[in-house]
Amino acid sequence: MDIFRYTSDAWGQRVLEGLSWDLIGYFAGAGVVFIVLHSGYMHFFVKKNGR
Repeated sequence: MDIFRYTSDAWGQRVLEGLSWDLIGYFAGAGVVFIVLHSGYMHFFVKKNGR
């Protein structure tokens, strides 16, 4: 499984064509985990001023 897909253009140079969709679930899950952990940190460890 390649993360990046490459092709050759008319001059023989290697060109990035796209990304593999196989790993999209892992990146989406990592984003959700980051948001949940950051929200928990902000809720429990950051003091609120003036509230």
